[in-house]
Amino acid sequence: MVVTLKPTDKKLLAHIYHNSREPATKIARAIHLSREQVAYRIKKFEKEGLIKGYIPLVSYSRLGYHSLTLLFLKFNKQNQIQEFKNTIRKSSFRINTATIMAKYDLGVMFVFKNEKERNEQLTQILQNYNSEISDYFIFEPNFSEFFPLKFLNAKEMPVQKMHEYKQEEYVLDEKEKKILSVLNENANLPLIEISKKTSISAELLVYKIKKLKEEKVLLSTRAYFNMEKIGHFYSILLITLHSISENSLNKLKQFARQNEFIDSLMTSFGKPNVYIQIFHKNLEDLHKTISDLNAQFQNEQIAIEILPLKNEGEDINALPFL
Repeated sequence: MVVTLKPTDKKLLAHIYHNSREPATKIARAIHLSREQVAYRIKKFEKEGLIKGYIPLVSYSRLGYHSLTLLFLKFNKQNQIQEFKNTIRKSSFRINTATIMAKYDLGVMFVFKNEKERNEQLTQILQNYNSEISDYFIFEPNFSEFFPLKFLNAKEMPVQKMHEYKQEEYVLDEKEKKILSVLNENANLPLIEISKKTSISAELLVYKIKKLKEEKVLLSTRAYFNMEKIGHFYSILLITLHSISENSLNKLKQFARQNEFIDSLMTSFGKPNVYIQIFHKNLEDLHKTISDLNAQFQNEQIAIEILPLKNEGEDINALPFL
């Protein structure tokens, strides 16, 4: 059942998608509601299943995990998919699993410390499921950006860089590990509850969370949604540009930042060399994005493949290594 959103509801969802721990007073002031009304609407959306949960956004490279990898899989039989999902859910490298509706069956996002660890783990997965997997594709981004929900009029919120290759590592202390572990379970848990779970005082918690943000380890926290509840769907565009020059990369970033439906952008040295995720209400929105993208690169060789998704992800574990 599709939830009808008022303009105020859209603004609220845009805020908590971009920064779910933003103070309620600040959100209320921005969307011209009382704190009580903000709290009521959030609880309502949680109950309706529109808000599925809250996760931390972190810089993996700052945590010493420099290899972000997407593995797309096609299985021989449909009944093999669930068994694989159940097994891979326990992986200490898996961030997310998404169901794909065409060409592949699943897309799995992993994060590894380095190329050696990545190669060992992916080789093991592909060998273990050699008889079940009929096809696969590996996408290894060297750069990724995450955008606010522009179709909810969140255009003024800043872009967040999720992954930049080999940034200087920040070494977490034990208290910081505890804090991030709790946020990984529920990134919107009140401070008093985090304090109980970690045995860290509220004052120290505030200091530690502020420090993690200043160090660009904890980028933000966000709600993740059941987009079908508001009549939107997910698709991935796998794009092959003949070459990615500094000029074409800047043009691509500018396009992604301005396009109403694009949620995230990743680039890779391989081919396809661009990954874009979009939220769209209908085929017209999807076609318009592709048409605009083709027009933007009309003087360059470009190929686009569409992978429709059933969901943004299942059993999201933003920090599987903690």
